Amino acid sequence: MRAHNHFRCTRSLARPALGALLMGAMLLALYGCGSGGKPRTSAARQASVPKYVTEPFTHVQQLVERGAQLVVADGCSACHLMHSSASTGPSFLRFAGYRVRLEDGRSQVVDERFMRAGLLDPRANELAGYDPRPMLAALARLHLRAHPAQLAALIAFIEQVGPEPPPE
Repeated sequence: MRAHNHFRCTRSLARPALGALLMGAMLLALYGCGSGGKPRTSAARQASVPKYVTEPFTHVQQLVERGAQLVVADGCSACHLMHSSASTGPSFLRFAGYRVRLEDGRSQVVDERFMRAGLLDPRANELAGYDPRPMLAALARLHLRAHPAQLAALIAFIEQVGPEPPPE
């Protein structure tokens, strides 16, 4: 009876050891898989990573990233990036580079100068079809005139977010 208990105890200890051994063998086999049996070096791994992943952001890319953070943190995305039929504001997805109709009937292409003027003084070029009050309240809270870096970041993001406009 004692030998039987010893066998049961040895068998229960052998299972985890066998499992660990099999797992180790599988990892060794997978490590060499696809490399012709040769382990991949650090340089080989880096060569397979696209250059744009490892390069630091340019100044413009940093502005766009900061603008994206501001659009979300300041609540702009609720009115300008949501897809709904009853939009509070124009979608950034089709804004920069596109022609918009102003409240006074004029038509204007949205470029950097137009966006800067509109973000600093939203009453100057009110867009037709949108209630200006939410935008006026949001911009009054942001004080962009006192934060030119945030203004530049928002403009950079808006310019980059949508598809290229059609040629005029």
